[in-house]
Amino acid sequence: MIDAHCHLASDKFDPDRDQVIARARERLRAVVVSATDRDSLRKSLSLRRRYPDFIYVTAGVYPRRAADLGNDELEELWEAISPARTELAALGEVGPDFHHTRDPRDHRRQFAVLERFMAQAEAWSLPLVIHARKAEAAALEVLAGHRGPVLVHCYGGNRETAKKIAARGFYLSFSPILLGNAELEDVAREVPLELILTETDSPALSPRPDEPRNEPAFVEMVVSHLAKLLQCAPDEMAAITAANARRFYRLTR
Repeated sequence: MIDAHCHLASDKFDPDRDQVIARARERLRAVVVSATDRDSLRKSLSLRRRYPDFIYVTAGVYPRRAADLGNDELEELWEAISPARTELAALGEVGPDFHHTRDPRDHRRQFAVLERFMAQAEAWSLPLVIHARKAEAAALEVLAGHRGPVLVHCYGGNRETAKKIAARGFYLSFSPILLGNAELEDVAREVPLELILTETDSPALSPRPDEPRNEPAFVEMVVSHLAKLLQCAPDEMAAITAANARRFYRLTR
């Protein structure tokens, strides 16, 4: 199994990060850590260097932050990302969020930042990870001309948009919000299995009522749920989704 998207640099993991990683290593083959600002990029790269055979890093910016990110601040972010380009598995997460931001001016800025990341992903031949909460169709329109692998992480959109995403050959990642969500379960049944990844998006979205903080090891619950939905053995689902993650991120293991 592979956790295709999490935030291990979050301060919520500060008290026991090494133990969290140890639990993940007992169950998973790899973890992809999403950095969303300069500080989390620094921390994520430090983890990557400590666990080079297990932790991989992407670099992006949260949509809510992108909405009020000035040009100078954006350039400072790129000044941090550029020297690390050879250590990155992808660029992102980045994209529009119509749930947390409602002002059209914020949306325009989110799309402008997304377009900058799209161009850089193409220039560096890196995959691109998209955040598109309540904005999946709008993001897909902007991505129409993009040349390169794309993953829509933590997918929560409808079946029609999922089909359009898959028709482009883009990947979709399912998180713990899949569990018990009938509409999203229908989406998962429609997406080609070779385009499905699994993630925790931890520390948010814990699937366990007894543990409010999510962690990478809990991706096993997403994999098991997908296996039940798609009527295959959990081990088979784990192998398929891990192979998909390795293919998208070009991982070495």
